[in-house]
Amino acid sequence: MAVFVDIGICLIFAIALIVGAICGMCRQFSRPLVGLVSFAGAIVLVVVLYPLFANAGFMLSFIGKVSGWFSKPMYTQVVTNAEELTAAISGSYLSVLSGMAENMFARMEAMLAPTGLELTIGNFFGKIIVNVIVEFAMWLILYLAIKYLLFGVKYLLKKITSVVVFKSIDKIFGIIWSVAITYVIVIGIVFSLFEMILSRFLGDVAVTMTNFVAQTTVLKFFHNTNLLGSFLSNLLGWPLFVMPA
Repeated sequence: MAVFVDIGICLIFAIALIVGAICGMCRQFSRPLVGLVSFAGAIVLVVVLYPLFANAGFMLSFIGKVSGWFSKPMYTQVVTNAEELTAAISGSYLSVLSGMAENMFARMEAMLAPTGLELTIGNFFGKIIVNVIVEFAMWLILYLAIKYLLFGVKYLLKKITSVVVFKSIDKIFGIIWSVAITYVIVIGIVFSLFEMILSRFLGDVAVTMTNFVAQTTVLKFFHNTNLLGSFLSNLLGWPLFVMPA
C-alpha cells in the first residue's frame, strides 16, 4: 500500500510537470494563484528566517519591554514546574488553564529557555506577543515582495517569450512554477492539515497513519521537509506526525 501511495504522489507531480511544460508560466499566472503562492511562500520564509534572529539582543529588549506590561505579582513570579505554575494562576482569570498547566509550562520552557529569560507568565506572554507582531510584520513584507516579484517575472517573461526562440524559457519556468504550487497545496496545506487534524482529534488513528507514512519513501521525505506544515503546526499548536526512530 505504501508503494502505491508513493506512486500516486509521484503521478500528481508528474502531471504538474506536464501541465507546466505545456502551458508555460505566463499562462498559469493569475492574481488568485499569485496571491496564494505569495501567502504560502512568505510563511515558509518566516519559518526559515525568524529563528535566525529570534533570540538576538534587540529582540530580547523588545520582549522585556512588552513583558513589562504585565507587572502584577502573578506575572513576575518565577516558576520551575507545572505545580508552581498552577499555584501562580490559581484564583485569577487564568485558573481556567489549570488543567493545561503541564502543557503550558512545557511551552514556557521551550519558548523562554533559549532566550535566557526567567520562566514567568509575564515573559511568556511577552514572548508570544512579540512573536506574533514580528512574524506578522515579516510575513506582510515578504508577501508583498514575493507578490510584486512574481508579477515582475510575468511581465519579463511576456516580453522575452514574444521572441519565439525564448519560448523554452517560459516552459522551464512553467514547470518549476507548476511543481512548486502543487507542492504548496498538496503537501504544505492539504497533507499538513490532514496530519494536524488526526493528531489533534483522532490520536489512535494518527498513530496508525504515522506508522504508515514511516513505511513510505516519497511521502515520508515530504513530511520531513515540510516547512510550511511546521509553521502551521506551531501557529495552531496542533502537532504533526512524529516519525518513529
